[in-house]
Amino acid sequence: MAKDKYFWLLILIVCGYLFPFLGATDFNTKGASREAIVALSMLNQNNWILPINNGVDIAYKPPFYHWCVALISTLTGGVTEYASRIPSAIALAIMALAGYVFFARRASAEVAFIMALVTLTNFEVHRSGTGCRVDMMLSAFMVVASYQLYQWSEKRLQGIPYMAILCLSGAVLTKGPVGMVLPCLVTVVFLWIRSEIKLPQIICSFLWVALASSLLPLISWYWAAYQQGGDAFLQLVLEENVWRFLGKMSYESHENPVYYNVNTFSTYVMFVQLP
Repeated sequence: MAKDKYFWLLILIVCGYLFPFLGATDFNTKGASREAIVALSMLNQNNWILPINNGVDIAYKPPFYHWCVALISTLTGGVTEYASRIPSAIALAIMALAGYVFFARRASAEVAFIMALVTLTNFEVHRSGTGCRVDMMLSAFMVVASYQLYQWSEKRLQGIPYMAILCLSGAVLTKGPVGMVLPCLVTVVFLWIRSEIKLPQIICSFLWVALASSLLPLISWYWAAYQQGGDAFLQLVLEENVWRFLGKMSYESHENPVYYNVNTFSTYVMFVQLP
């Protein structure tokens, strides 16, 4: 009963905290307007696969976030600041509520409630959850997938983690393969450290999950986008997902050498495991 009380109270807090003021400010960063223009181009060109922004550029990121913005905009009457930020707010709400459910089952309703409030009021999380960028949606997919993968590990990797695979697929469709690689790698390291399941079983299981998580994005968007964009699209995919980590992008971003990026990535993975 207490868990239900905290859950419904959390829903009220989330709704009052996130949604009333999403449209109170104009776009104030180039990243926000860049994401919004993709959704606007989708609607103006009736092209939901690979629209051309301002008649020049194709989008740098996969389109799931922009699909959501475009869909909401058809219901609200246009691509506005408010409509463009709703997907991020919904993603943060789902992430906070999923976290509450996860910890309420493994700790207590009080601990889960405090965890959710800390999540909501964290500065960077709040900023991402009320902005027009893909990062909050990516984070929500990855976090919920991590919860599901942990639950799968409690069953000693038996059965098929359908929800985890679906969330990982959503993460790939939001920002590319990193959305699938990072949660899988973190969970593999976590299980390897605990030594409760043999490493070959862990690796085989997660290779299968990674493959399954890649199928939906490949079928639903990547192949169709390649058909439209050809080599230009393929080069963009390589630049965003390979050259970025090697420090060899064609524009000024992630210019550090590969060993720096790998070390940063490894440190992040280990930091996640410390708690």
